[in-house]
Amino acid sequence: MAFKLVSVKEVREGFPFLLELEGFDLYDDWLDEDWLIIAETDVEVEGYLQLDIFEEQGRLDIFKTLNLKKSDDNRIQGLIFLGDLKVFGCMINAEGDYGPFVYVQGNVLCQSVLLGGAYVEVRGDLTAEEVVMTDYNHGFLNVVGDVHAPIFIIEDHHTQFGGRENLLFYYNSRTVDDHPEENDCYEDEETGEWLCSPVLTQYLENYLTTDFEELKRDLSQGERVLFEGVISAVSELNRIEKGYDYWTAKVSRHFRDLKRVPDYLIDKKMCWLALDSSYAALDFVPPQYVTYDLCLALIEKNGYALGVIPEELITLELCELAAKKGTSLMYIPNQFLSESLILSVMSHAKFEPDILDVPEVFVTKSLLVAYVKLGKGLYLDKICKKVQLSKQDILFKVVDDSVDWLPTIFSYHCSTALIAYAKERYAHGAEATVLNKYLEDFKEKLLRYNT
Repeated sequence: MAFKLVSVKEVREGFPFLLELEGFDLYDDWLDEDWLIIAETDVEVEGYLQLDIFEEQGRLDIFKTLNLKKSDDNRIQGLIFLGDLKVFGCMINAEGDYGPFVYVQGNVLCQSVLLGGAYVEVRGDLTAEEVVMTDYNHGFLNVVGDVHAPIFIIEDHHTQFGGRENLLFYYNSRTVDDHPEENDCYEDEETGEWLCSPVLTQYLENYLTTDFEELKRDLSQGERVLFEGVISAVSELNRIEKGYDYWTAKVSRHFRDLKRVPDYLIDKKMCWLALDSSYAALDFVPPQYVTYDLCLALIEKNGYALGVIPEELITLELCELAAKKGTSLMYIPNQFLSESLILSVMSHAKFEPDILDVPEVFVTKSLLVAYVKLGKGLYLDKICKKVQLSKQDILFKVVDDSVDWLPTIFSYHCSTALIAYAKERYAHGAEATVLNKYLEDFKEKLLRYNT
């Protein structure tokens, strides 16, 4: 392959027509000494063409694919193909926020295309054996010719084309009536998830796919995604067996793919592979594997797992363990709540405890005193008004409990009345020495209260 590295300065001088394209140095941040990869003849690429060259792994892939020697000084801004481009796999730009500048003077032929944040200009036709998918609103694809692909999906992406031929499915989220109504996405009434049309999923080899994100994950791995034989002209190159090992690898990369695994392939080992990544995978674990012991093990790792455990399996034991491991009060059923459990949750919280999550029946003076001692007490004023308790009485009780609570009072609840009360309460004995130290530590702040 006749690829070469050309400096941005040389490209500006030698190919001035590129300067007319919006995506060429889109953000005016290219340096003259930066590089572009240029092929002046037709190109054939074995395997997939990874366009995410700004990711470290992607950068290595692009150099390996194009047989270029890598240098730490190379800052590659894009690729320019002055002939046709044929890829015996997928063109992949899975990163939605950014990507390289890509210019193809001729036609593009490949297995599938997934584009995100890259700026891609194709002056000829773009032909894919399976899917052309453009996703997210940071990128741009302009095909001057036609887009030929069995499936063409435009999901909130700036995509322009001269014409199109799509035998199976076409969807464009940026248009109202440009695609058939039955191809529209829809909201699941039970889960509220935004799902893709069954018209699309009926053609997918991973037939439990329900949304575009899942399809993107498959395309980003360079996979063939259509049922074998759904399009007679499709090559079998790069098709792999989608058995246990395939799904184990997918679940290890993304726990949500557990929900797409055919039931006959799922076992306990695969479930734990997903759960080790995130307790949220419990939503996708088949019911026969969701046992009390499994729930106990999940909470042992992370108390917030209580939020995904089926209500019928939640016990006081699980709630107490979750409290110690760090959880939220909203995950504990009311029948298990007590002041001691609430205090346990609040004392082990990773963030400032929210007293407003506590049912009013449990909001007592003693609980609020403990709440002040645990942190900043940000919502003390609001909760006191809500349950009609005296905020000042609670803060006086904190002062009464120990002179060592004065830094908390002075830091977050300071007032003239509290300062005067503390001075009176700890005016004598060894505690007076501690009081005077805190008064000195907070001297500048206390001056605001004329003390």
